Amino acid sequence: MFVIRVSTRLRAVVLSALVFASGFAGTTHEVQPGDTLSDYARRHKTTVAELVRINGIRNPNHIVVGTVLKMPGSGSTDSGSTSTTYRVRPGDTLGRIAAAHGTTISALVQANGISNKNLIIAGRTLKVPGSSSGSSSSTPAPSSGGPGLAGQRHTVSSGESLGSIAARYGLSSRDLATWNGITDGRIYATTRLLLHNPGALPGSGGGGKAISHTVAAGESLATIASRYGSSIAKIAGANGISNPNYIRVGQKLTIPGGGGSGAIRCPIPGATFFNDWAFPRSGGRSHAGNDLFASRGTPVHAPVSGRVEQVNGSISGRAIRVHDSSGGYWYVAHLDRFGKSGNVSAGDVVGYVGDSGNARGSRPHGHTEYRSSSGVALNPYPILRAAC
Repeated sequence: MFVIRVSTRLRAVVLSALVFASGFAGTTHEVQPGDTLSDYARRHKTTVAELVRINGIRNPNHIVVGTVLKMPGSGSTDSGSTSTTYRVRPGDTLGRIAAAHGTTISALVQANGISNKNLIIAGRTLKVPGSSSGSSSSTPAPSSGGPGLAGQRHTVSSGESLGSIAARYGLSSRDLATWNGITDGRIYATTRLLLHNPGALPGSGGGGKAISHTVAAGESLATIASRYGSSIAKIAGANGISNPNYIRVGQKLTIPGGGGSGAIRCPIPGATFFNDWAFPRSGGRSHAGNDLFASRGTPVHAPVSGRVEQVNGSISGRAIRVHDSSGGYWYVAHLDRFGKSGNVSAGDVVGYVGDSGNARGSRPHGHTEYRSSSGVALNPYPILRAAC
């Protein structure tokens, strides 16, 4: 009986051949003296559990020198699959991953043997079936729409960039900047960035568009015109109404574009400000606008023509809303006193800078924001920067 001793190097070559013959086309490493799975996991940005899984290792504390290990992140060609891999990051959900890769939650569950679709562990590498690319990725394929991210935000950490955050969620840097009113690529730690498209602010591009209004009980053309900063004549003309004193409950009216469609007037000329949109505020809130700093008593002008509503609140203090023809409104808070109310033209003085509400004792300023017809806060910084 002859005993043939196979050298470590030869064994590695044989194992490598077997690995590639089985269909694996990814990176491999031959175990060297002193190596551990933890070393490989750190080097390849994966987990020990994933290395154990793809290599069929029974004891993760014991790997044999000369063994050739497969490393994740380089893909697999078995069964003609076009799957990619995705490494789960903190805060990920199967819904988000599925939407970003154009697949479904059930497909991810089936491909990865997931027993609880509501629980996935950060660091785990998932197979993503049905992708058009055969290369692995630790980030979703880019998508300009922010699929699956509606209503979600990302809190910026020190060292992050707009590009790294966009890549993390499978978004484009341009979209992320647009949605958050970022004009110079600069972001600040603790800012809570929107990860979806909140809509466009009137005046940010193109002319105003007509909107629809359904007449409610007790309304008249006068009250509707006042609400949208329009006129009885314009609404009557746009809807072929011969008798402006007669409209029906439930009647759908076309409100022609107007107050919110033209150039925006600077609400506080000479004010100093920067893009402090989405900065954290007390009670888990996020800053929904920009603070325009100016001396106490500086006039505040209506940014657009429309209807001014004066309000008082414990946080806002004295504040005004200028309702425009799109159904949204401009909002300026912490006023020292009010100015003109009711129907106004762009540029009319509607208040004066102060420190009322929870800004008492701080540097006088006007907290300025814009809310769409659905109540969503949109960052006014790009328009304010151009207007002021």
